[in-house]
Amino acid sequence: SSRTWKVVGGGDKGGVLVRQGKALTSEQLPERLGTGAVVKELKLEGDRLHFELDSGSGPSSGWVSTRLKDKELLVVLDGEKPAGKDVLKK
Repeated sequence: SSRTWKVVGGGDKGGVLVRQGKALTSEQLPERLGTGAVVKELKLEGDRLHFELDSGSGPSSGWVSTRLKDKELLVVLDGEKPAGKDVLKK
């Protein structure tokens, strides 16, 4: 079952950078994945997410980084609530 992710980062830049392939050297798509967009996980490799756009603005598919240094760019949606660190603490 594929997970759903929400874009929480990139607000200052108009969204998160999307590339054609997994490699950080692969071609950059002209359109960014908009903050607030919801995407479906096709594949997750490390911090690299291959996505399919579900709602919001951005390319229909591509690869994004889920985090940048210590900043989260995308979070997994658990039902309606983003599965943040405090949600997981019992």
